[in-house]
Amino acid sequence: MTDDDFTPVSAPSRDGWPDRYFAVIFTAQRTLSDEDMYSLTAERMVELAQQQPGFLGVESVRGGDGIGITVSYWRDRASIRNWRINVEHLAAQQMGRQEFYSWYHIRVAEVVAHRSFDAGDAVDPGTMPPEATPETPSETPPETGAPGTEPTGGAD
Repeated sequence: MTDDDFTPVSAPSRDGWPDRYFAVIFTAQRTLSDEDMYSLTAERMVELAQQQPGFLGVESVRGGDGIGITVSYWRDRASIRNWRINVEHLAAQQMGRQEFYSWYHIRVAEVVAHRSFDAGDAVDPGTMPPEATPETPSETPPETGAPGTEPTGGAD
């Protein structure tokens, strides 16, 4: 992939998601097997996952070295269990072990906090919002996690 192939996309929306949810993190090394079959299977799995109760979303990337990371988000662990044993998904898992992957890791994590930044929503740094002029500083404290605003103690 070259810089010419880069197309920016907006940050995914988390509207309607629960405060806490689960992430299934799938990290894998692709083999040199049939790319067309892999692509069809991967697309079908995303379609199928989107139809499952409790599915919230998915993000996926793959580097030129064949290592990819797909993170799917789920409302609860029961939804993840049901997805794991879905008959069509079981068949794709078997094909993945036989054809598509040299190795993979699956991790399940509970997401207890989420912060976002989207440059498309950012204020031009050369301008200040009217309520935050130098004479009248904003009453809103900086968002935790922004550069230079790290908390001075305790866990986030």
